[in-house]
Amino acid sequence: MTRKTGKGVEANGPVRGRAQTGRPVTYDPKSGQNWRTGVVIVPDAAEKAIKAASATGLSFAGLVNELIKRMPVDDMGRPVWAYEISDGKSGQEELPMTG
Repeated sequence: MTRKTGKGVEANGPVRGRAQTGRPVTYDPKSGQNWRTGVVIVPDAAEKAIKAASATGLSFAGLVNELIKRMPVDDMGRPVWAYEISDGKSGQEELPMTG
């Protein structure tokens, strides 16, 4: 079964990479326990991640942890690049174009 990785929903299920409605994250960081999660990585991203992890001597999990530590976020906790994947909505109102 293949699923879309872009916008919309196919007959076979939700779009990969998008939050699933009705399935909120239940992990509690205050527990002090590591968060074990399963993820699906698309082939081109997997190839890039494997190469980067190997080049840095990290495992995939180690690479992801380092990337998250270094990820710049705005005042609301959103990655600064998030507007690029959310239909261009950065949380800021777009100014009108003038001639």
